Amino acid sequence: MSFELPKTSQSKTYEPTPEQLDRWKRLDENDGAIAGRMPSEEEQARIAKEFMNTDFVADQLEKVRIHKQKLLKKLEFAEEYEQQLIEKQQERSSRQT
Repeated sequence: MSFELPKTSQSKTYEPTPEQLDRWKRLDENDGAIAGRMPSEEEQARIAKEFMNTDFVADQLEKVRIHKQKLLKKLEFAEEYEQQLIEKQQERSSRQT
């Protein structure tokens, strides 16, 4: 069974929205980065400046500190669990002697 589109007397041309045109323009501008071309010196300078922006560094520092606190809590739990296991092992050893 084949599917056929209905035939119309007038063919409608596709009209992209302004948002689509803008998006396509941005994709075209970014095509160089996707294709592996090096950005221009101005673009490299802008990227470096943005990277070194104090807000960016402060945000990254905050993320690292939050991650560190989560890891410290996991470590604390692991150390407590380790101590419980050591105590259990010592308890069993003392019963056997």
